[in-house]
Amino acid sequence: MIEPSVDGPGGARASHSAWRRESALLMALAIAGAAAEYPLAMTIKPAGGSEIWRVIPFLGVTLVLASLVPVALRINGQLGLPGAPLIAAKIAGEKIHFSIRSLARASIGYAILAAAAGAGVLVIVIVPLLFIARGGAGISLPKPPMLTVAPGRIAIAGASVAIAAAISEEIQFRLVLYALFGWIGRLISRDSSGYPGRRALWIITIAQGYLFGIIHLMPVGGALFHSTPKFLIGGLVMPQTWEGVVFGRLYLRRGLEASMLAHASMDVALFALAAIGMLGSHLGAG
Repeated sequence: MIEPSVDGPGGARASHSAWRRESALLMALAIAGAAAEYPLAMTIKPAGGSEIWRVIPFLGVTLVLASLVPVALRINGQLGLPGAPLIAAKIAGEKIHFSIRSLARASIGYAILAAAAGAGVLVIVIVPLLFIARGGAGISLPKPPMLTVAPGRIAIAGASVAIAAAISEEIQFRLVLYALFGWIGRLISRDSSGYPGRRALWIITIAQGYLFGIIHLMPVGGALFHSTPKFLIGGLVMPQTWEGVVFGRLYLRRGLEASMLAHASMDVALFALAAIGMLGSHLGAG
């Protein structure tokens, strides 16, 4: 976290005030993003009453992780983690010491890399497993409800879902989980500055990515996996796990805003491609 470089009691008060405002803003963004994401998602993926109730545990996770934002910001400063440099600088009234254009370029590059990682897992792991399991017991993939939705709705609502999810999920999984895991990781490996070492940072990156994948696996986990060990192994082959690893590396290099932009860019592009594909099928049917 960037803090005002002012010494003395006045500087301490200014630093504490900036920390409180940054904490409040990020907590509000995490909760608002999650609260907007699920209703928007329902417009492109119609759900019954039972599915709506499944959202409650995810909102609970959001509330818990959002409540830990103030702690995470404190830990970030102690561990040398980037936090949210743009937001922190704006709140503290400091100048930004890097180019917004270079941050955007890096974010787009990592968005492409994350999409490639997710697609690679689908092609190399998931598709072959589905072919092997075809006709076997336990795997049944229903027709996606989104296929019945108009392409325009997919594009507009999907882009809104992507932005809301990127803001909320990056705060939860990158900002908060990195801080919590980083505090633990420093006990395992630390460099000469007392920060988590390279090995610890890689472990943290993979761990938060794995939890990111598990969260996305939970809605379909019961249909695909019938035991806890299989479910936990399934988290390793979720595309979101490895996308989360890529976003995690970007967070470490450029901060929260960069990972938000990369996450949103990738998801918006995927929804746009889905809308274009659906438009083609609609025109073909006509």
